[in-house]
Amino acid sequence: MKKLLKRFILLATAVNIAFLCGCSSVPYTERSRLLLTSEQTENELGRQAWEKMLAEAQISTDKKHNAALLRVGKNIAAVSGKPEYRWEFRVFVSRQANAFCLPGGKVGATSSLFDFTANDAELATVVGHEISHALARHGGERMSHGLLQTIGSEAVSYATEEPMFVTAFGLVSNVAAILPYSRVHEYEADYIGLILMAKAGYYPRAAVSFWEKFGKNDNDQRLFELLSTHPMSKKRLDEMKTLIPKAREYYDQASPKRGFGEKL
Repeated sequence: MKKLLKRFILLATAVNIAFLCGCSSVPYTERSRLLLTSEQTENELGRQAWEKMLAEAQISTDKKHNAALLRVGKNIAAVSGKPEYRWEFRVFVSRQANAFCLPGGKVGATSSLFDFTANDAELATVVGHEISHALARHGGERMSHGLLQTIGSEAVSYATEEPMFVTAFGLVSNVAAILPYSRVHEYEADYIGLILMAKAGYYPRAAVSFWEKFGKNDNDQRLFELLSTHPMSKKRLDEMKTLIPKAREYYDQASPKRGFGEKL
């Protein structure tokens, strides 16, 4: 028993060291986060995933959609503070409305998303939100949580041969530690996204009108993908409304001010 306890303590110490060495803060929110992955590794994984998508997915040839994404995307990228990212922007053909930003600045939007964006500012709402996930390194954070969960499971299995305890640890850590972070990430990307679109000169109030419009059309099958990954609850929308004054401060300092931008 003493031998097993000693092994468990050693592994627990390794977990604590991982916490101490991997802690950093998220830009703008200053939330403390755990990162056990390097940004270089995350960006390389993003590049590989992007190359796979370009090879396998259908790329849209709609000139208006591609021009809009490139225009809005470049403006937000310019204020992101990440000139070292190799920014790319592509529209993919899909019946589902969605968008994403892979680590390293690879931004994609689906053709159906443009059915719900009336202007550049509404498109900037989605693009800014997705770019915020990359800036905050939410992908690396989730990978780090998964790695830490694996280490914890190994520690439990190392200390006891009872499978029940290993299963219980996995369930508890998943619910208590990993799943709630997806909600934290969404709120955080809302906040950072508002700031980015405002710094790029887009009227931040467009974010509220955009998500309110989406909420009223939640029975539209084209919205299923976006709303399943970005559920817009009343609480989240109310929180976003409270952030508008802060985002407006950035907008007031922006130059040029693009307002709602071009109509789409």
